[in-house]
Amino acid sequence: MYFCGYFDKVLYKNLTHAKDMKKNNKRDEKEILTPSGFTLGAVFGENQEPTIDDFYYDALELLGGRKREIKEALRLLNASLKMDEDYVQTYIGFVCAYDAMGDEKKKEEAIKTAYEKTLKKFPKWPKKMEWGWLENRAYLRAIQYMDDLYWDNGENEKAIELFRLLLGLNPNDNQGVRYEIAALYAGLNGEDINRMTDEGNEKQDWSAQEKLVWEQNKTHKFWKEPRY
Repeated sequence: MYFCGYFDKVLYKNLTHAKDMKKNNKRDEKEILTPSGFTLGAVFGENQEPTIDDFYYDALELLGGRKREIKEALRLLNASLKMDEDYVQTYIGFVCAYDAMGDEKKKEEAIKTAYEKTLKKFPKWPKKMEWGWLENRAYLRAIQYMDDLYWDNGENEKAIELFRLLLGLNPNDNQGVRYEIAALYAGLNGEDINRMTDEGNEKQDWSAQEKLVWEQNKTHKFWKEPRY
């Protein structure tokens, strides 16, 4: 499952003081209604140039729609590439778009590119890369997507290396990496942990996952829970 930042958009808009998403502009004939109910053509004011982040977040708004909306999302993401071909968040958008389309080959290519661009950005990993900083999230997602790809392909040692890296960079583990690495050590797969998550959400009881983490962490020592 690819969590691409749908809820980050609210934070982004608040931080950048962007204009009201429902404000009309002069290009009504080209407006596209997104699944959440606003018109894409009304995103930017008459004299306001969209930023690379605007393209990304507005592309995400379209991914819950039909083929026409997803095609428009890809157009926005390609426009982002023209602004900065090394911007990792754009490739995260492509991962989500191709996932919505069911195009596994292109999704995998986008995952690899996002990770390669992240490595280019960080020739040496920092000591910390906390989730609380909005600009870090694309890099953390790129690492996790590559991690999951390794896991899906049976490259468990590479997956473990990146899982441990993520838990070191962001010990608060907002991405739920501790559950994934615990499942891997227990001989489970991604579908197993997704099923456990769904069951936990349905029952509002995540004790099975927490028990899995506690048992595997006791043996493999992959995570030190932060103290607040």
